[in-house]
Amino acid sequence: MDATIEIKEGAHVRYHESHYQGTHGGMVVVPKAIIAVGPGAQYFSDFSLVKGRVGQLNIDYVVQVDTSAVAELTSKVFGRESDRIHIKEKMVLAGEYAKGLIKTRVALEHDAQGEMTGIMEAHGKGARGHVDCREIIKDRAVGRAIPIVEVTHPEAKVTHEAAIGTVDKKELETLMAHGLDPEQATELIVSGMLQ
Repeated sequence: MDATIEIKEGAHVRYHESHYQGTHGGMVVVPKAIIAVGPGAQYFSDFSLVKGRVGQLNIDYVVQVDTSAVAELTSKVFGRESDRIHIKEKMVLAGEYAKGLIKTRVALEHDAQGEMTGIMEAHGKGARGHVDCREIIKDRAVGRAIPIVEVTHPEAKVTHEAAIGTVDKKELETLMAHGLDPEQATELIVSGMLQ
């Protein structure tokens, strides 16, 4: 996909993209989009690739958010075997009171590698943004999270949170106390994160 999207003033758009590439990998998926969200408009995007294998995934989204507009980007990806996952999402809160969220959930197992870059800029008065990246890794997988935040107006605010690691020990123990073995408990936690 190579898209340019313009959402006019006051419009509301919800976009969902779900992929299944089979069980063997070897595919190259390269979604690229430039999105302009007009004054008072709303844009919600959900990208999902949680079943099967992809091979190589390279997401590159840029979203420009105007005055009093709202934008949210959500990506959920499961990388397996030798999959290579690269997600780069940039949101520019250009207008006054613009709001934005970049939310990334990635699970990696076997020899998969993933790099998630979330860029949030706030330039307008009262703009608010957040970058939230969580990755669970297993086996020999490697995960990287790169949150980049930039604020140029003294009345704007951007926050970020990034977490990479194995499943939460307390969650794992709770599920095991209810009769699940460690592998079943781990699968349930990963599945819950990617829902």
